[in-house]
Amino acid sequence: MKFSQFPSNVKLRIICGFFDHAASMSVMPFMVLYIADELGKVTSGILLSVNVIFSLICNLCGGYFADRFSRKGQLVAGQLLFAVIMILMTLFIHPAINMPWIVSLLFIFTAVSGAMIFPALEALIIDSTTEEMRKSVYVMSYWTNNLATAIGTAIGGLFYKDHRVLLFMFIVLIMLVNTAIFQRYLIDPTVHKARKVVEAHWLRDLLSSYKVALKDTRFVVFTSAMIFVFSAEFALTNYIGVRLHNVFKPIDLFGVHVDGVRMMSILLIENTLLVVTITFLIAKLTEHRNQVYVLLMGTFLYTAGYGLAHHLTTWYLLMLVIFLATVGELMQTPIISVFQAKLMPEDKRASYIAFSSLGYSGAGLVASSGLIIGVVLNSIMMSLYVIIMGLIGMLLFYLAVHTRIFKQPIPE
Repeated sequence: MKFSQFPSNVKLRIICGFFDHAASMSVMPFMVLYIADELGKVTSGILLSVNVIFSLICNLCGGYFADRFSRKGQLVAGQLLFAVIMILMTLFIHPAINMPWIVSLLFIFTAVSGAMIFPALEALIIDSTTEEMRKSVYVMSYWTNNLATAIGTAIGGLFYKDHRVLLFMFIVLIMLVNTAIFQRYLIDPTVHKARKVVEAHWLRDLLSSYKVALKDTRFVVFTSAMIFVFSAEFALTNYIGVRLHNVFKPIDLFGVHVDGVRMMSILLIENTLLVVTITFLIAKLTEHRNQVYVLLMGTFLYTAGYGLAHHLTTWYLLMLVIFLATVGELMQTPIISVFQAKLMPEDKRASYIAFSSLGYSGAGLVASSGLIIGVVLNSIMMSLYVIIMGLIGMLLFYLAVHTRIFKQPIPE
């Protein structure tokens, strides 16, 4: 299905999401380095773990309210809140002020705006699409997000050290423009839906709404698999990034001076440029294959690649394992997205999306804890630790999608 055939909401999500993601990725991956430099590795690891737990709680609340109230209204409010937080971070990260504790707390507080934006926006997209078009939508969205990541990371790698304030101002501008566009053009298909009357306290109703997802064994197992698997990639901007920052020996690569920070940027750019160039090729090659085995093989390559990156410090070996990890990522990602959408009840999509964010939040918690664990374990042990986690994730994926155990159909 072509981009021109997508619903208007999907087009807005892809176009605005491209600029939003590019702006965020120009700064966010480097915030871990900033906090580690200013407050130390252990403190940064603890703060990042707190951030993940706080994000999870906020996401659960965000999904609940997106199911009960206007998804578009919640999305626009979240965008505005994020812009305000970025303005404050721009102020307190300025070299003349530089208050790292306040910057760190504001960074954690971005979880509130993210929890308002993510469940509402993703639920709106599912509301606006049919099952037949979703794989095309997810592939296109995935492709543009990674192109935005490549551009944003390149900008961040070049300007983070010397033009940090300018980067934050760039994010604020993009968020304000996107907010105005969403407010003007986004259509909320649930705006005329009758509101659910709830007599119980909102907190009690929130907890009861997630009991449905918790009782959905297949969805819980699948989400658990995501925690084990995605933690490998999230470590790239946590343990791997900090390790390269500290131990990578600077080199001159094709006339460019490359230190640890720029090596991390190169790996992120490689990952995203590969996604931009071979996404549709991988989708074509795997289209008629058994989707269960494509998922498992992709997970294996993904985990092994990022696991080895925990130990390696040679630039060409790092680029090789990230290549393998990216191929695995492209094999597994569309299958994961389609499968999740098929398991979500129509009237609880935002809640299910928020619950599924446990996969990303849990993965982020595992990845950020790597900064703390890495103080005790050496790089070889960390590499083995990540690979074992990935193998557990593979097993859980297999259990979740195997029809002999669960009766729902495997996504095609």
